[in-house]
Amino acid sequence: MSALEKVLEAEALAAEEAEKLSDPLASLPDYVAVSRGASRTKNLQVRFSEDEFAELLAYAEQRGLPMSTVARILVLRAIAPVESLESALNQLEADLAAIRRAALRA
Repeated sequence: MSALEKVLEAEALAAEEAEKLSDPLASLPDYVAVSRGASRTKNLQVRFSEDEFAELLAYAEQRGLPMSTVARILVLRAIAPVESLESALNQLEADLAAIRRAALRA
């Protein structure tokens, strides 16, 4: 195993551990508001493959939220300014764990 592979494996394990400790039912960040479109005036249409749609649906159902709310949360989280180095690292670990899960499913 190369040095890079060792680092990636260590990071993947750390990310998986961080994800185990995260609460999927935790409250949403302050910058995310669940609404029914009252203050929102712009609409975005996004196309997904059947598999992608099914994964997004399962993700939303797991959190008890509508798919559009989950999609909005994910987009807003991706473009939100970083609050702190710790929150950025936590998000990076969660993202890495998701990527690793997806890669292992393939």
